[in-house]
Amino acid sequence: MDKALKFVFQLIIISAVAFGLHFLIHSITKDLYLWDSAYMHLWQIYALQLLLSVVVILAVVGISKSLPQHVGYVFLGVLTLKLVANYLIINSALVPGTEHDFFKHNFLIVFFVYMFFDVYVTYCVLNQSYSTKK
Repeated sequence: MDKALKFVFQLIIISAVAFGLHFLIHSITKDLYLWDSAYMHLWQIYALQLLLSVVVILAVVGISKSLPQHVGYVFLGVLTLKLVANYLIINSALVPGTEHDFFKHNFLIVFFVYMFFDVYVTYCVLNQSYSTKK
């Protein structure tokens, strides 16, 4: 569990930095007013992705202790559930039209930041479980 807390702490640091930079860019470009009419606010997107990535971390690190040979499968399963959850949440904002493009692009940016971190966690866990077998 100590390893999971280390990854969660890294995720919180990355989230704070990414949110700060994202907010700063929107402040500089004077696009903050667009969030007033968006489907979700920027902090809500970050909170959602943070929560879903913590679930991924707990699942991957948890399964690596009991069934290390199945970490990849668990990652793919949890990632699929994360994709479905994101689709269900953003589904009503996916209507064609330019009024939602701002939200869709920002949601996608945040989604990929967290997905890269999920891949990083899985890579670290897989490398550690592989190196302990040798």
